[in-house]
Amino acid sequence: MSRTLYGAYVVLWIFSLVECKVPAVRVTCIFSEDCILPCSFTPNNSDVNIKWYQQDALILSLQPRHSNDKVWLFSDNVSEGNASLLVKQVDTRSKGRYKCVANNVTQTYVIATVEAPISTIFINTDPSGLIRCSTKEVYPAPMVQWSTKPSLPPAALQPITRMAPGGKGLFTVESVLKQQNNSLDHIYVCNITSKYGTQTWTASLKLQEMNSSEGQDLIIPCRAPKDLQSFSLVWTFTTVNKTTDVLEYDSRTHKSSRSWDHAELEEENALKGDVSLNLQKPVGSKHSGIYTCALSGAKTRHVIQTRVVFTSSRQGKDFLKYNLWMLGIVAGLIALLAITLVIKKYRAKLKRNQENAEEDAEMQSMNSAKTLEEPEAGSKLLTEPSGSHS
Repeated sequence: MSRTLYGAYVVLWIFSLVECKVPAVRVTCIFSEDCILPCSFTPNNSDVNIKWYQQDALILSLQPRHSNDKVWLFSDNVSEGNASLLVKQVDTRSKGRYKCVANNVTQTYVIATVEAPISTIFINTDPSGLIRCSTKEVYPAPMVQWSTKPSLPPAALQPITRMAPGGKGLFTVESVLKQQNNSLDHIYVCNITSKYGTQTWTASLKLQEMNSSEGQDLIIPCRAPKDLQSFSLVWTFTTVNKTTDVLEYDSRTHKSSRSWDHAELEEENALKGDVSLNLQKPVGSKHSGIYTCALSGAKTRHVIQTRVVFTSSRQGKDFLKYNLWMLGIVAGLIALLAITLVIKKYRAKLKRNQENAEEDAEMQSMNSAKTLEEPEAGSKLLTEPSGSHS
């Protein structure tokens, strides 16, 4: 190997060592927003040559000029030693390893990660008895964890979680959990945490049941958790897979709006976090269904679902008549049974009396026959000797 070639290898080796010692900067870019990748150098009087690489592919160069609509340099500050790169409207393709080279010297390595933060969380039930916790347009795929209050063993929950990428590469996440047999005794809690651990959103669900009579005012309870200082509230009503809005309330403005004239909140109670729904003169089957109180705050959602069944006044009267009719039948059967028992006892007693009378008559007859036989026997004994003697 010639000395010239050997020297070239040594220079490349030294350059690679120097390049590898350049520290890497980590930057998290938010999906669909602009992101700045930092790079600085010491300017001199000579012409400046800036190059940016992504995964070793050239994406920007001043000399010769090479660029695209996705990346820009702060050209006004280049002469001052600022070679930072502006990445426009970040998407999932923007992630990766970047390299900034100024005047043929590597200045900065940048590790760019892309995140579409969790922006919403939902929790509800379906007619099959499953509890669903979901979010959408998240990147990368987050982690989902379930728990209950009071606590149940993790093995008792066994959720099924599905994550599906959408057209933009963002994920829709849905985790399904089967209700426990004693669901009314527990609060279900779903936590969705970003992959990088930058945020956690929490949703909880409480199930209730109520029975009431038609025409009687009813209060459906709902109270905001103590740690939920400010929130927005939406009351909805669901029946036969149809959901309608009932009432909305904002704790910050203390303003409410309602879609049902016969549904309202107590303003004084709402200021204290009690947002129970007052239903005035509900109508039987028309208002029987599921009432959902959904409280949304900072990275949290608290839901209370109450299944309400109203009994109409006519049904109540018919039910009372039916009960009275059944009670009359039962009372009649009891009376008939009692009379039957009395008759059976009377007949048994009468039969015993007849049998006793027959036994007494038979005994008297036997005694009378015995009495007649005794004189005849005596007479016979008196007459026999005299006959023999003669």
